[in-house]
Amino acid sequence: MMKKLEAVIRSEKLKELAEKLRLAGIGGMMVSEIKGFGVQTTRPEEYLFLPKTKIEIYVTDAQVEEIIAVIVECCRTEKMGSGKVAVIPMEECVRIRTGDRGETAIF
Repeated sequence: MMKKLEAVIRSEKLKELAEKLRLAGIGGMMVSEIKGFGVQTTRPEEYLFLPKTKIEIYVTDAQVEEIIAVIVECCRTEKMGSGKVAVIPMEECVRIRTGDRGETAIF
């Protein structure tokens, strides 16, 4: 089985995190610049939607805990807004170029 990890992180942590994830053996990742807010809503309206970075990674079940640990270790700031990681089950993955399926398509 496979999982999709979605992590919302502080943008300044992206470069360091990408390096550590490569060392951990991920097959690649997608990055999006996003805006959002969490539970802290005491700031003025014009600062409600703060810039964040979302990364998406496809991993095997065996990699899930290690990759989550890398993300948490790298991105934890002890401040509100450090981010979140979501683990989403993936039924199938297909590499369009080759037609490879499943875990083979991830790497």
